Amino acid sequence: MADGQGKPNLLDIVGRLMGLGAALAGAPSSALAAQMVAPSAAPVEWVRYAQGAAAAVTALLQADNEAAVQLRAYLDQTRPAPDQPTAPLIVKLWVAKDGKVSKIDFTPFSHPAPNADLRALLVGQRLPGMLPKGMLLPLRIAVQLDTLPAPAPVADPGPNSV
Repeated sequence: MADGQGKPNLLDIVGRLMGLGAALAGAPSSALAAQMVAPSAAPVEWVRYAQGAAAAVTALLQADNEAAVQLRAYLDQTRPAPDQPTAPLIVKLWVAKDGKVSKIDFTPFSHPAPNADLRALLVGQRLPGMLPKGMLLPLRIAVQLDTLPAPAPVADPGPNSV
């Protein structure tokens, strides 16, 4: 969600921040009972990092480049009704030591193009700040994107136009 200035509302992000958790990388499938930490129980550095990551991801997905515009257009078509928002986009992020998103996971869309757009927008992007020591990955965030602006109404020229 965004405030009036288009910035993510951090309280909403923290409320939606997954249990800042993760499956152990490379662990056997029996260990895939993911370690989860509720935001209220997470170290403050983890919560701050997650807030910054969510803001960065939101900015990347709200950009004016072709992939972002196409992804938002696709998501806009998934709204249950014209006056309803799209569902939050839940993304799991794996972040390398250099701060770049090395991998993402999400529930795939019905069409391949938005899947590719989302990957292109996030994988390889550097998130702000340093990944806090010991932070569990993947980082799970929920992003609520703004809907596309409605087309401007065409002015009626009136009966006296030529």
